[in-house]
Amino acid sequence: MLGCYDALQKKYLRMVVLAVYTHPDDPQTITECYHFKFKYTPNGPVLNFSSKNKQGDSPISCADTKKASILLIRKIYVLMQNLGPLPNNVCLTMKLFYYDEVTPPDYQPPGFKEGECEGMIFEGEPMYLNMGEVPTPFHMLKVKVTTDKQRVENCDESILKQREPSLPLPVLTVDGDEVEESQNIKEDPVLDNKVGDGDHADALEAQGRTCVLF
Repeated sequence: MLGCYDALQKKYLRMVVLAVYTHPDDPQTITECYHFKFKYTPNGPVLNFSSKNKQGDSPISCADTKKASILLIRKIYVLMQNLGPLPNNVCLTMKLFYYDEVTPPDYQPPGFKEGECEGMIFEGEPMYLNMGEVPTPFHMLKVKVTTDKQRVENCDESILKQREPSLPLPVLTVDGDEVEESQNIKEDPVLDNKVGDGDHADALEAQGRTCVLF
């Protein structure tokens, strides 16, 4: 995690991807993943969890933030009561994406090595869970979770959002929120067929250099 902070302090970090996988020899086939996106403003970094909607410029009070935080925590608690356990012996991988225009070509944060900018495929049928958002005067935090449909039992429909099975799995991108706003198919940009094996080698073209935890 110290490597993440180093890249964040230097304003290089664009997105962190945490993915859970079950086969040690195949970290690209995942069962659950989380996206943390960053933007930089004069007031400091802005953290965004798989955001697709923009927040207006209206002032946010401490009371608003407190109320939204309580509601989000309650919603997460409800989800945890209904979400089945992960398989035994799961593994965790982390990928960092950078802003190429400001990141030195040879930069590698502590604890990370250069990645191959590979996509990921989902093991099983993915389910997209909209958890909620917390606005503050400095940033907007939104939480979404992608997990296996079989792990979801009786969650409230307001936090479930299942993609139609006929639609192709979207590309793992690090595009700006304005792209996600205009293309709903990429509102949860977490999945793709494997790349780097020849068939999809350009799937993440121009999306930024990556590194992986070792």
